[in-house]
Amino acid sequence: MDPHVLPLLRCPRCATTGAFEAARGLVCGRCGLAVDGARGVYDLLDVAGRGEPAATTAEQRFMEGELVARVYERLWRPTFVRMLAGRGAGAAVGGFAGEMFIHKAALSLDDRAGPWLDLSCGPGLFTRAIAAGAPGALVVGLDISRAMLEVAAGRVRGYTNVVLVRADAHQLPFGDDTFEGLNNAGAIHAYDDAEQCFREIWRVLRPGGLYVGSTFAEAPTLGGRLAARVAGIRRYDPGELRAQLSRLGFAEYEDLRLGGAFVFRARKP
Repeated sequence: MDPHVLPLLRCPRCATTGAFEAARGLVCGRCGLAVDGARGVYDLLDVAGRGEPAATTAEQRFMEGELVARVYERLWRPTFVRMLAGRGAGAAVGGFAGEMFIHKAALSLDDRAGPWLDLSCGPGLFTRAIAAGAPGALVVGLDISRAMLEVAAGRVRGYTNVVLVRADAHQLPFGDDTFEGLNNAGAIHAYDDAEQCFREIWRVLRPGGLYVGSTFAEAPTLGGRLAARVAGIRRYDPGELRAQLSRLGFAEYEDLRLGGAFVFRARKP
């Protein structure tokens, strides 16, 4: 583990920041919580105290599957995006290069020292791209899916500035004012309580920190609308998202439409 991540971590059991020690594994010096770091993933879900989180929607259950995790980047994600957001999003999002260009520019990777958080990172698609674009900065990839993170661990080998963490977006295991920027691609429509996640994102961003994400605005076809309903996916109106983030204190909101999807950015003042 990159030792630079230790001061950033917040214990999920006693809520103490900076108490983890890595001399013999990862152990909280305050409450004694031992963190499993097997297979290159640090599991910061307090399963013993809170139990294993249960998936509540079809999409969440899919994301827990080993097969979906392995085919996510090349098959699942581009197919799903084209179905829900149409061809206008498919060229950028399905091809990834265009979408990553937008995310990288929005995060201002070249102008900031980090650290960076890739929230709901899945198998590490954006995590790897951010790590390559900011080679001198710490990049933390976080997801709740064990299957996704196990695939990500195999794909981030060689990136010495990446740390993978298993945790819940509704309760981020980091101290206040920690990250220079946070990437959140294609995930908020699947959260049980998106506003709680936004509060956590606000908390862990430093003043001036950037929040960049992407989600679905609408499904352009009947098949896409039915698929979204079955999967339990919530579609966002950009104006609604702007208002929601503004209520929580975010400023300078802007977005870019990509067919039935959009990329957005906001800043913590």
